[in-house]
Amino acid sequence: MPKGFQEHEMKIIKSKLIEQGRSLFNTHGLQKTSIQDITKKVGIAAGSFYKFFHSKEELYFEILEIEESKIKEELLTLDLGRDPKEAIKNIILKMINTIENTPILQHLYTENTMEAIIRKLPPEKLAAHFNKDADFLTPLIQEWQKYGLTFTEPPEIVSSILRSLVLLSFQKEKIGEKEYPETMQFFIETAVNGVLKEE
Repeated sequence: MPKGFQEHEMKIIKSKLIEQGRSLFNTHGLQKTSIQDITKKVGIAAGSFYKFFHSKEELYFEILEIEESKIKEELLTLDLGRDPKEAIKNIILKMINTIENTPILQHLYTENTMEAIIRKLPPEKLAAHFNKDADFLTPLIQEWQKYGLTFTEPPEIVSSILRSLVLLSFQKEKIGEKEYPETMQFFIETAVNGVLKEE
């Protein structure tokens, strides 16, 4: 254990670094937030930051995983109800809306943040994260199958299609602010109608 902090202090400080990091990253993004900005808010020396994280990118990445976990947990608890096809469309819309309203996720693809993270984080950590993302939707699809839904494609392809819709949501500016809502609605309708077999 690093000198200077007791175990309970380590937990408290790490929690504060995550809390203040989230606030600053949401407001300013990764590039415009310095380690000194974060440690000043927490009340520790800048050098002490490295007892908890190797870089601000690693802190950002941990916060990112926490935010994504919240979204995943919420999705797994949603009920398909009487009209599963409409429910799935609404689930995808809800997921996209949550991402659009979570600045730290938006910064990821709009401010070269992903490139900075890729440069700083160990490849195995990134690989584990992306594999986890890919694996997440498979149990969700299997859960939908319990409702009696059948798909035109294997679960991994359905998963890939749904992830593509999420990635498309980061291209709002390129698509055009005015055209974006109807465009996304069209792609969601087309994707869900295409992968679900008619009863």
